[in-house]
Amino acid sequence: MDEEKKTAGWTIVGILISGIIVVLSMRYFDSLEFILKSTGLLGPIISIGLYGVFSVTPVPTDSLTVVNGLVFGTLVGTVLATVGNTIAALVEYFLGLKVRDVTGTKGKTFTIPIIKKKFPVNSAMFLIFGRFLPGYGGKIVSVVGGMYKVSFWKYTWTALVANFIGALMFAYGGSLLRTLLY
Repeated sequence: MDEEKKTAGWTIVGILISGIIVVLSMRYFDSLEFILKSTGLLGPIISIGLYGVFSVTPVPTDSLTVVNGLVFGTLVGTVLATVGNTIAALVEYFLGLKVRDVTGTKGKTFTIPIIKKKFPVNSAMFLIFGRFLPGYGGKIVSVVGGMYKVSFWKYTWTALVANFIGALMFAYGGSLLRTLLY
C-alpha cells in the first residue's frame, strides 16, 4: 500500500508541474513564441534537448509537447516531440542497462504496479501500450526495457511508434489551445 501511495504522490506532483508549465506557457506565450521562433533552428533544438533533460526527472514531458503544439503547430510540434521523447526514452533505456549491471536483474516478465499483472517485457504490446499508463508509464517501460535487456532495435521502433501517437495527440491539443485562446 505504501508503494501505491508513493506512486500516486509522484503522479500528482508530475501533473501539477506539467499544469504549471502549460499555464506559464500560455501566460507568457508571446515571449515564449518569440524566443523559440526568433532563434531559428536553435529553438527546436532547445525544445528537443529539454526532453532529454526531463528524462532523468519525475516531470512528464506531456506539457512540453503541448507547448510545442502551441508554438510550432501540430505537424512540427509532433515531429519535435517524437524525436525528443525518443531521445529521452533512449537515455532511460541506457539508465536501465546500468541498473541491470548493478542489480543483476534477470527474467522475462515484469509486474506493472498499477494493474498488478505480469507482462513479457520484450513484447511489442508491453513496449508500446505500457507507455500510455498514466503518470510514469513511459519511464517505467524505458528503464525496465534496459534492465531486462530488450533488443535495442525492438525497443527503439516501439518507442518511436508510441511516442508518435502520444506526440500527435498532445501537439494537436496544444494547437487547438492556440486556436481557442489566441
